[in-house]
Amino acid sequence: MKIQKTTAAILAIGALSGAAHAQSSVTLYGIADGGILFNNNVKGSKLYSLSSANSSRWGLQGAEDLGGGLKAIFTIENGYTLGTGALSQGGLEFGRKAFVGLTSSTYGTVTLGRQYSASNDATSSFASGADWAASGLGYGTRAGDVDNVDTSNRIQNAIKYTSPNYRGLTVGVLYSLGGQAGQFSRNEVTDAAVSYVNGPIKVGASYNFTKDPYYATFGNQGNSSSPTSAAGGNNNMASRIYGGYASAGSQQIITAGGSYVLGSATIALLYSNTQFQNLGQVNAVGSYGTKYNGGTATFNSGELNVKYALTPALTVAGAYIYTHNSGADGVGSAKYNQFNLGTIYSLSKRTSLYATGFFETASGVDSTGKQAVADFSGSSYSSNNHQLAAIVGITHKF
Repeated sequence: MKIQKTTAAILAIGALSGAAHAQSSVTLYGIADGGILFNNNVKGSKLYSLSSANSSRWGLQGAEDLGGGLKAIFTIENGYTLGTGALSQGGLEFGRKAFVGLTSSTYGTVTLGRQYSASNDATSSFASGADWAASGLGYGTRAGDVDNVDTSNRIQNAIKYTSPNYRGLTVGVLYSLGGQAGQFSRNEVTDAAVSYVNGPIKVGASYNFTKDPYYATFGNQGNSSSPTSAAGGNNNMASRIYGGYASAGSQQIITAGGSYVLGSATIALLYSNTQFQNLGQVNAVGSYGTKYNGGTATFNSGELNVKYALTPALTVAGAYIYTHNSGADGVGSAKYNQFNLGTIYSLSKRTSLYATGFFETASGVDSTGKQAVADFSGSSYSSNNHQLAAIVGITHKF
């Protein structure tokens, strides 16, 4: 009898342990991506390098069931360079994501930390550069990723709320604290977005307003006196396309887009309006030094892209992107045209081969007051008005 009672107790404890274990989980995930990149003109020279079309990363995400439909969640995600093993995002250990929060199917999700904007959640799927055209490399975005749809800049020190999905409708809002004593609004970010999905139709729109963008978002480490962008780091304030606007007191981005699935094809449209406002207000260390005495520089970008599944394993895709910079403070305007072309072949659910090509042309006068040159996001600018690049490689997800 004593043996039977002891055995029953052990079994009961084991069952309870199993139930407790089922209530919380931690998952390791990531991407290892390696490709051979060719760029025909990097400041006048050809470039051959080992690169990644889809940013290599690893992360941990976890959830704990708190009861009543409420869960505690966290995500920490590191970006790394496959060829050298170096950290990405300016050397941050968890530069891609680092947040903790609570989620409920009834009330939505609140998270705190370094994370993607609500704008990105609602509109990135409509952009070829954030979808299939080498999102990690950055070459496939609208000019310089000027609208941040490809998340060249994460939002740090952020409080974010995402609503539950209500009949296909989802709303997201985000606020980033500037963290400056006595200057509550300095470096702050305000962001809001809405998306709607109904069968083959998906649409989204967003609004983002950033104070002191040179420090608030273009620097990988918030409030730094010398953001990585000043030295041409992982983001694009070193870009000729808009690097001359580093002194902007604020930045406003409005984005809208949609996609439609028609059989094996997905057709997407994206429009964005980006304004660098109150030029000349911020001391931008290491910028191009273009002197603006006020005014606003406005970029209007449009994109049309199509991807088509020839077979369950083989997808081909193409995109056209147009961007117009209207100029500011008497300095002329510039136009950028870009074409992306790509194909992906899935060897399995986790492993695929890819080949993607990019071509950009430029005309007019850019943000630095000089003749506009082609300048892929994530690359150094061309010595002339066009730039051609291609990458072939392999992606493995785990």
